[in-house]
Amino acid sequence: MRKNVSDELVETLVEAGIQRIYAVTGDSLNHVNEAVQRNGNIKWSHVRNEETAAFVAGAEAQLNGLACCAFTRNK
Repeated sequence: MRKNVSDELVETLVEAGIQRIYAVTGDSLNHVNEAVQRNGNIKWSHVRNEETAAFVAGAEAQLNGLACCAFTRNK
């Protein structure tokens, strides 16, 4: 099976110890969300907005030492 960049990204995050990605689903993150679902070792936690993703990931990093949030920037 061929891998794409999203699959490689998710595998790297899993190897680093990430258990969850806090993000808003949509637009360019759809490929990452699909890679998370294919991988099965990490959880996609949908949040209402990007600020919430950053806040929750920051709190998790304080508790566990490592966290991840993902969002896109529209110009």
